[in-house]
Amino acid sequence: MTHFRLLASSLCLSLPILAWGDCASLAKDIQAASRAGEVAALADYARRIPIEPTCADDFRVNLARVAAYGFLREVQARLAKGAALADQEPLLRQSLAGARTWQALALLGDLELERKHYEVATLTYQEALGLINDPVATPKAPPEVQIESIFRKAAESRLLAERYVAVPVNHRSGTAEGLALTSVRGWAVQRVPIPVTFESNSAAFTPKGEQAAGDLADYLLKQAPAEIILVGHTDDRGSDGENLALSKRRAEVLAAYLKDQGYAGRIRIEGAGESQPIKLDDPDRYTQEEIWELNRRVERVRK
Repeated sequence: MTHFRLLASSLCLSLPILAWGDCASLAKDIQAASRAGEVAALADYARRIPIEPTCADDFRVNLARVAAYGFLREVQARLAKGAALADQEPLLRQSLAGARTWQALALLGDLELERKHYEVATLTYQEALGLINDPVATPKAPPEVQIESIFRKAAESRLLAERYVAVPVNHRSGTAEGLALTSVRGWAVQRVPIPVTFESNSAAFTPKGEQAAGDLADYLLKQAPAEIILVGHTDDRGSDGENLALSKRRAEVLAAYLKDQGYAGRIRIEGAGESQPIKLDDPDRYTQEEIWELNRRVERVRK
C-alpha cells in the first residue's frame, strides 16, 4: 500500500560514525555490505558481532546498530521499487535483532494493522512512539506528520483491538508512554481517543471499555490534573438529535465512573453526536462496521 512506501521513502538511515578501534575489519565489512545491499553477507557479519574477540562491548552496540540500519536501507530500497511490505518482514525482524528502531517498528506496525492484528499493531506502534520520544535512541526526530500518523494508527488499533491494550510504562522513569504521551518531540497531542468503548446504541461500557475506564481512573488519580475534558461521540446511524443525546450520555457515564473511583478534579462534558467522526489515517483499510466501532468513543481533549 502507498502509505507503507511513503513511510519507507522518508527514512533517514545515515549510518552512525564509529571510532573503529580494534573492530576495524568487521566494522568495514558491515559498512560495505550495508551500502551494497548484500543482506546475506550483512547477516553473517551481524552474527559475528557478539562473539568477535577484538570488539569492546560499547563497539558491539554501535556495530549492531549499523547492521540494523543496513537491513533498513535494503527494505527502503525494495519498497521504493514496489516490493510488498509483507515480503520484507524477515529483514525488518533481522534489523530489530540488532537494534530497536522506530522505523522498523512503524513498518511492522503497518504490517500488523493490514493483517488486522490490532493488539499487536497497538503494542508495536506504541514502542515506536517511545523510541521517537527518546533523544538518545532517536537523535534526529522524524517529521511531525510521521509522528502524528503513527500516533493515530496506534489509537485506531487500540480502539479496534479485541482486548484492552494498556499503555507501556518506562521501566527507568516509571512514567507512562505510548498513547499516554502528551507530546512527542514537540508534536502536541490534542485529542486522545480513549478505548472506553460502548455497546451499539447504548451508553453501557463494553467489557473492554470497562477495563479502559478503570485504567483511565488509575492514571488520573496518579497524575491528578485539575480538570479534564471528555467529548462523547457516536457513529452515523440514528437521527442527529438521538446521537447528540447519546454521545453526551456516554461522556456522562464515563465522568460518573471516574468520580466514583475517586478522581477529584473538574470534568467538563461535551457531546458531539456524529458530527466529529474520527480522523482516520487511511479509511480504506477498515470495514464499515469497524468505522462505526471507531466512532462509538469518548475522547479526552487537551487544551
